[in-house]
Amino acid sequence: MVRLEPDAYRRIEALYRAHDAFYPLIAAVLKGEQNGIVYADDATMPSQAYVEHAFGFAQVFGRNNANFEHELQRYLLVDKRFGAAKVRLYTPGLPAFLAASEHDAMRSWRQRFILDDLSFGDRLAELPALDKRTCVSPVNAGNLAEVEKQFGVAGRFWKSADDFVQKARAVIVQRDGVPAALCYAAAEADSQLEIDVLTAPEFRSLGLGKIVAINFIKQSLDSSLRPLWDCFTNNDGSMALCRSIGFVPARPPYPFYTIAR
Repeated sequence: MVRLEPDAYRRIEALYRAHDAFYPLIAAVLKGEQNGIVYADDATMPSQAYVEHAFGFAQVFGRNNANFEHELQRYLLVDKRFGAAKVRLYTPGLPAFLAASEHDAMRSWRQRFILDDLSFGDRLAELPALDKRTCVSPVNAGNLAEVEKQFGVAGRFWKSADDFVQKARAVIVQRDGVPAALCYAAAEADSQLEIDVLTAPEFRSLGLGKIVAINFIKQSLDSSLRPLWDCFTNNDGSMALCRSIGFVPARPPYPFYTIAR
């Protein structure tokens, strides 16, 4: 298992494009847009790779290589040399060592959704006018500190607060002047956006998550960007919200492994 330097990521990016499970967070690392590390079975002609975002989201892809997966197993499960507090491993292509029943406790299930444009158009047309207590606006340098105080997400995926402002395309809903709900791109790659939606606990059940998500999605589509939604299948709120906006399943749920130190 060879750790690659950033100038070698293009070889892995080509390998990733041949894979059928695409995640903007993983692609953003390979493009150098976000921080992370990349390992491969061979530095010159890689056939299998492991990409780990600095926040911990990771993916294994390529043609199964027993030696590579043995070393990856040691990295993840024995030495636990990863930088984040936990690895969150997308596994549409499951490494053989994780299939063992002893690792079932680490497994959960996630669902990828894509937007149905016709359904979204109907939801957009049905969106009621905002009351006087509620307003929608982009996140910018002027309101970032207030947004961060409420949600603390600017450095979660992006390299810096400036990157977040410039690239996350974040939209905020304020209620009585207080940041109440936020929707932003956790990553962007190949004109696709990985959506993240947050609603402050005291403002839940008011429909503000739906308002902010619809406004974010409209802004994204106007810029020829496609939003993607990915969540745990037991996250009833997120599953219901994305469907209510017009998202539909892209494929069956897939296994997802959370590996803590």
